[in-house]
Amino acid sequence: MCSVCASTNNVWVCLICGKLGCGRYESAHAYAHYEETSHCYAMDISTQHVWDYAGDGYVHRLIQSKPDTRLIDLPSSTSRHANEAFRAEGGDSVPREKMESMAAEYIYLLTSQLEGQRRYFEEQVERAVDKASQASACAQEAATQAQRQAEEAARQTHERNDQAETLARLEKSLDRSEKARAKFEQMARDMSSQLREEKTMNEGLLKRIKAADEKAEAAKKEADKVKDEKKDLEDMNHDLTMFISSQDKVKELQAAGEEVVEGGSGVAEGPKKKGKGRKK
Repeated sequence: MCSVCASTNNVWVCLICGKLGCGRYESAHAYAHYEETSHCYAMDISTQHVWDYAGDGYVHRLIQSKPDTRLIDLPSSTSRHANEAFRAEGGDSVPREKMESMAAEYIYLLTSQLEGQRRYFEEQVERAVDKASQASACAQEAATQAQRQAEEAARQTHERNDQAETLARLEKSLDRSEKARAKFEQMARDMSSQLREEKTMNEGLLKRIKAADEKAEAAKKEADKVKDEKKDLEDMNHDLTMFISSQDKVKELQAAGEEVVEGGSGVAEGPKKKGKGRKK
């Protein structure tokens, strides 16, 4: 049966790879196989006739029997085939020498076709191997790149975690710094207010100190003046005491009958005037 549609009518087998397919009067899967693989020789299962798709004609005269190397019998001259490309010879027999030469020629053609098919498939296999090697290399490179990217992703994840931790610490430090800044600003405002108050108090104290210094200077001057007056009074008192003492001495001398010379050295003069305070 056909390997594609499972049809059992008009089935052909590829003489190159052995694939079964239906004929062109069914679904033409045998011809489709020829178009895909360029396998040009196919044999009808029922009649054992061989068709050449490249030459578009029957070539079953080339087939020989292996045990005795005899050719397959040709159909009689009265038999007809549906395909006009099939034509029977006029007689039932062909000279052996001619048949052998024709067989050798067609065997050579068949061999060359098979050699061409072999080279074609070897090239296909080589291409497939090269593609497989390239695909393997690409897969290996992709795996290497995936591994590197996975390592890079892991490293970046680790760095991101470290940066997140650092950012958290910095945010805490910033919060503490903000609180400390607010506290220091409040302290600075308080200290500024205290400084202004102390400055105002110092200015008041300086004014008071200046006024006290002025009062002390005035008191000192007054005290110096009083001290000078006191000294003048003490000098005047001393002079008066000396004068009174001399007067008492004179009186005693007069009482004793001694003559006293006025203006002599023994008579004390009155107190001398010194300065302005002597008027009093």
